[in-house]
Amino acid sequence: MTAIAWVVLALVSLVAVAAFGLVLVVARRLRTLTEHVHRFLPASEQGLPDPGTPLPEFHARSAAGQEVTERHFAGEDRVLAFLTTDCGSCHDQIPAVRELPASGWPEPVAVVIGPKADRAVMIAKLGSGAIVLEEDDSGPIASAFEMHEFPAILIAGNGVVRTSAHGVAGALAAVRTA
Repeated sequence: MTAIAWVVLALVSLVAVAAFGLVLVVARRLRTLTEHVHRFLPASEQGLPDPGTPLPEFHARSAAGQEVTERHFAGEDRVLAFLTTDCGSCHDQIPAVRELPASGWPEPVAVVIGPKADRAVMIAKLGSGAIVLEEDDSGPIASAFEMHEFPAILIAGNGVVRTSAHGVAGALAAVRTA
């Protein structure tokens, strides 16, 4: 009789360990899915830096090898666009970012965030109309700016954020009225 009890105890223990492992796998996957879902939820402008916020220190090298730091924003107003590869609205902003120099703005800086293969597609769409910085999710530049909502379009000059919005048109309109 005790042998049967030990077999049952072993089977119950094995099932419990397997169930615990399954719970861990599901919890991790749920966390990943939640992060992806939050990228598609309607964003408020409250998640973006306020006007007058000093730019954090950062140092990056563009896809073309150009060194980019916060000093790029020390003078005249310039657009800094944070775009993720898995965000439809980010892809919608590419033509507006690309066309900024033609409308008299200095060459914008675009931080393209996502897996390397997907970044290549977005960078090709941007063309030569922007200084492109690449990084994986939660990269150093997005982390320095505390970016969690995308697209994020900042207009910065004299070392501070002048305005921020989730679209180029909104950011340009806000800077004109400021």
